[in-house]
Amino acid sequence: MSEHEIDPDELTSPGTISDPELERRRAKEAAEREAESRASDASKFEETLEEQQEERRKAARAVGDVPPPRED
Repeated sequence: MSEHEIDPDELTSPGTISDPELERRRAKEAAEREAESRASDASKFEETLEEQQEERRKAARAVGDVPPPRED
């Protein structure tokens, strides 16, 4: 075999290694990333909702600050 040829027996792919501890650790890390992602999405939603409510409050105050029409 030349130096540029690849021996398929030397390659590994996901699922080819039988290591229950490694699989458990990877599953735990994936679950933690998923939980963080969901928490981030929820907090981003709440942040956006609060921003929209503040904009509505400001708009309501601006409309409330308009004096009534003058009677000439």
